[in-house]
Order: sequence, then C-alpha cells, then structure tokens
Amino acid sequence: MLDILFPRECVGCWKTGSYLCSNCKKTLYAHPEICPFCHKASIHFQTCCSCKKEGYNAIEGIIVGFAYQELIKKLILKLKFYHKYDVTDFLAQRLALAIQTTAGINKNDPIIVSFIPSHRRRHYLEKGYNQSELLAKSLAKELNLPILTIAKKTRYTTSQVKLNKQERQKNLKQVFILLDLQKIPTNATLLLIDDILTTGSTLLTLANKIKETRPDIKIWGAVIARNMK
Repeated sequence: MLDILFPRECVGCWKTGSYLCSNCKKTLYAHPEICPFCHKASIHFQTCCSCKKEGYNAIEGIIVGFAYQELIKKLILKLKFYHKYDVTDFLAQRLALAIQTTAGINKNDPIIVSFIPSHRRRHYLEKGYNQSELLAKSLAKELNLPILTIAKKTRYTTSQVKLNKQERQKNLKQVFILLDLQKIPTNATLLLIDDILTTGSTLLTLANKIKETRPDIKIWGAVIARNMK
C-alpha cells in the first residue's frame, strides 16, 4: 500500500520504481584506493606505512564503496534523515562487493561486522534509528557474517559535519564504552561500518579504544562514500 501511495523515485531522474534506476546506476563510480588518513594512493585502501608510524596504526585500512558524488549523496541523505530504510539494501550490496574484492582482508580469518554506535538521544528521540547499524545489519546478511554491537556512546556529541579534524577529535574524547569484546575470536578481523568518511576521526577513536583491550584484533573500516572536504 505504501509503495502505491508513495512510490520509490530515482534520485537522479525521478523515474518510479527504485531509488536509483538502472541507467543512473551506470553513472556511479568507485572511489580510488587511497590511505584513509594522508589520501595518498594505497592499494586495497590500506593505512600507509608513513601514517602507521605517525600513530594511525589501529586501523588496517578503510574501504570506500563510492566517490562522494551527487547521486550517492542523495541516497545517503534519504537513509540518514528521511527514514528510507530500504536504501540500505542497495548500498550494502555494493559495499559488500567492495569488501569481497579487497585482498587486504584475510578471508580465512574469522570476520565480525559491527558499526559506529549513536547516542540513545539521537537514536531514540531525534531519529529513531542508527543508519550505520542498519547498514551493518544489511551488510552482515549479504556477506553471511555475524554482527556484534561492540560499543555504546555514553555522551551526546555535537554533529561532526561542520567540525575540523582537531574539533572532531576533541568532540569524541572519552565517548565510547566497549561491550562484549570477549565474544570476538582471537586474531579475528573486525569490520566497523559507517555511512560517510571525512577525516576518519570517529573510526580511529573507536579502533584505538578497542586495541587497548584487544590488540590481537585486526580492525578495518568500511563506508559507503568519502567526503574529501
């Protein structure tokens, strides 16, 4: 009934049927493989050796599904602010493909999917959901992998959108509490899912916190798109 009353429309050409029609899908392009922190070319999106020496060694790399162009931006906004939950299926399918074709992740190791948590105020009162959690659940189903909530956000923080790198790091200080890390097998790979990557501060902050307790875990980030602002 909802599909009849409010049919899905392509965010690119407004054709009814889906949020992105087959022709507009062809205009999407992959993000180049770069280091998540210095943005230099890096095979399989791995954190480069120079950045690891600078202290960015908690994350093996951050896989980016798409360049942050207009159509992807519109899809993410529909998910993030307009309660279009079914957008997650398409986005998760494409992100799953990027993960499967990334040789940097050892597919022989146990792999656990998790996500960046949101504060309960934003989750339950402001939005009613966490888009990163929805993506992670859809991705875990697509890849047939277990999913685990490994942290909660204990403090309500200012939106990261308009903050610079230093402000983002300050905003995230002492904000995560870890949960159930003992459920992750030894030497497993943990996939932390988020929607958009800008500076990587959020993923890095949580990864550093995890490494304090479980240095054996290999941590990878995976996001739909990267905003290079």
